[in-house]
Amino acid sequence: MFRELCGDSTLKNVILVTNMWGEVTQDVGEARERELTTNFFKAVLDKGAQLARHHNTAKSAHDIIRCIIKNRPIALQIQRELVDEHKDIIDTAAGEAVNKELNEQIRRHQAELKTVQEEMMQALKDKDEETRKELEGETRKLQEQMNRMKTDSDGMASNYQQEKKRMEEVVKEMQEKARQEREQAEAAYRQQMDDLNNRLQESSNASAAERKAMEERIGQLQHQWDNRPRGGGGCLIM
Repeated sequence: MFRELCGDSTLKNVILVTNMWGEVTQDVGEARERELTTNFFKAVLDKGAQLARHHNTAKSAHDIIRCIIKNRPIALQIQRELVDEHKDIIDTAAGEAVNKELNEQIRRHQAELKTVQEEMMQALKDKDEETRKELEGETRKLQEQMNRMKTDSDGMASNYQQEKKRMEEVVKEMQEKARQEREQAEAAYRQQMDDLNNRLQESSNASAAERKAMEERIGQLQHQWDNRPRGGGGCLIM
């Protein structure tokens, strides 16, 4: 499930942290660590994930955070599927994995239910009233579990649609805010450039050094504007 959510390309940004090293001897801790790296974590580590130890100290926590800070952000697989590919949650790799587990559980319960029903029929033939009642109770329990799994699966898709609508509204608000900030930054830039150009034109009596300083400032503002972040509002540092 973790790999289906993240995607193999993002696993190089993952750090698997082990803790409670102070609760066991060094030999025991290292043996457990080897077991994790050769079994449970092997597939993720093979894709570039890192393994770190947290010794319940500020230093080890800071070391782990420093490793994370160095990472270049990468979109998760489920983000690409939902946003870029416009998939419904149940059609993503993670959603399919969840549904696969639910379907497998439903199949197992169906098999158990069939067995219980066969035993119930045999109990009826044998006129074993006590066994029949027990089997009826077991049948009801299995049927309730199957119905609950089906409801959970349907609910996951419904909850996703509600969350998707909420996120779309949040993104829309962010885009509008970014547009306003960008317009404000553009207006501030134009105003500053106009002021500097006017001062430059009016400075016929200014010294060569003063004119050069104003020209350099205009060049700095132009360079800063040309290299501003393009994803949102700009910011001019005065």
